[in-house]
Amino acid sequence: MRRILCLILFLAVVIAPDCQTKQKDGNTINVTGTVTHFDLEGGFWAIKGDDGKTYDPSGGLPTEFQKEGLRVRMEARTRPDMVSIHMVGTIVEIKKIERL
Repeated sequence: MRRILCLILFLAVVIAPDCQTKQKDGNTINVTGTVTHFDLEGGFWAIKGDDGKTYDPSGGLPTEFQKEGLRVRMEARTRPDMVSIHMVGTIVEIKKIERL
């Protein structure tokens, strides 16, 4: 089991960067959605957008927004250059977030 995990980690670090496209300007998104807590990997907070996608904030969701069912609007930058153990959706860097 440990060997398999090491192999997966190795492939993610070595091969994944070559599979990604270059980031371009314009990767800023505006999302309206609902804060949701996931119990995976010790638990974390993410935003389920009204567009049907889930957004995983890099560095976590600010504490004042960690409330199940809270409606928010955020401006964020997508981060296709990053990976996460959460694997629930698009990783984003929050630029601005507000309660609705």
